[in-house]
Amino acid sequence: MDSASQVAPTSGSELPFLDGVLERVESELKQREQVGFLYFDVVEFSALTENYGADVSQRLLQSLSETLNKQRGKLFRDEDLIAVGGPAVDFFVIYLFSPPRRKESFAKSDLKLISNRVLQKLSYIINETAAKLGVDRKIDLRGGYTVLKYDSNVPVDRLVYEARKEAALKTELEEIMLTFVSNVSHELRTPLTCIKGYAETLLEGALSEPDLALRWMKVIHEEAGRLERLIRDLLDLSMIEAHQVEMHFNEVDLGALCKHTAAVLTPHGKTTGVTIEVDMPDNSPLWRADEDRLSQVITNLVDNAIKYSPANGVVTVKLTFNREQAEIEVVDRGTGIPEDELPRIFERFYRVEKGSAARFGGRGLGLSIAMHIVEAHGGELKVDSKLHEGTRFRVSLPAGDASWLSGIEEE
Repeated sequence: MDSASQVAPTSGSELPFLDGVLERVESELKQREQVGFLYFDVVEFSALTENYGADVSQRLLQSLSETLNKQRGKLFRDEDLIAVGGPAVDFFVIYLFSPPRRKESFAKSDLKLISNRVLQKLSYIINETAAKLGVDRKIDLRGGYTVLKYDSNVPVDRLVYEARKEAALKTELEEIMLTFVSNVSHELRTPLTCIKGYAETLLEGALSEPDLALRWMKVIHEEAGRLERLIRDLLDLSMIEAHQVEMHFNEVDLGALCKHTAAVLTPHGKTTGVTIEVDMPDNSPLWRADEDRLSQVITNLVDNAIKYSPANGVVTVKLTFNREQAEIEVVDRGTGIPEDELPRIFERFYRVEKGSAARFGGRGLGLSIAMHIVEAHGGELKVDSKLHEGTRFRVSLPAGDASWLSGIEEE
């Protein structure tokens, strides 16, 4: 039996299961050395099933199956193979047995082009079908691509498993990169436009008016500082995420750290009438931490709390601890955060109040940096908030080696 006849192309909307096509894939790999691999799945499929029922979700998968079968001879060749992950599983795989355009090997650009075209088609069909079935939300699909390369020492099912992980990871990284580039471009554009505009005006003759020139030079200086802070934060975040930042752990007096932060930011709070209170026991523990980095976290949280507090408001820095963990809370009684925004506030560049954040010079990076620093301490950074009532950030730090602790009585 030749390779092409081991799994015949299916008709109608029936697609073979992934496990049932591995012999065909293995045969093609032995013959061709490479097989193109396209991967598609429905994002949050389990939630879709839970909210709208198994019948609706299965009809949506059926529409995807039918659409893929109809693309034979259009977006990919008739002999290429389509498979599903298994019964009631929300992902599909297309195996391309010959490179497009009669090339000798698969090119990344070709696979990406085919993957994007298939994804666009599937996205349109599933959302059109969903609307007819009464689904009142947009359904997102994720696509990915890679190349299966023959390896006699690795079982084909393992090759397929790793290819699926790689394809999904590539897509996720591309999405992150696109978002990152878009956000950075946006953040850089505003200060650069401002600096360029004022500089051009000065060059055109405004330098002859000393008072006006001085005022505009101050604006240029402020915007240059904004650019400098953005670049510093970007480098800081990138280094932390790449685990390239060296942490210096020593015995740190957490009480003194909280008091120092409050003292440093008190003048800033006074500009809007915000008072900073410190609430902690008389005895303060020594904790294993990187003092500079932890100070950076507390400063960021208190600074944000001041910004979003009402005039004559109060920001509280509270320290509690036991032999298992220490917890530093920063509480404000300000605008609060909408519930649907809470899961995203630690994302880079994410701002809850875009206009207000821009007014305060926020870059949407501080909380992301803070979260990574806390996690580097083995701890957690959490948030509770109610709209128009206020926000509470909690930094939890595990005790770790008890030999680092002092100032804590045995229970």
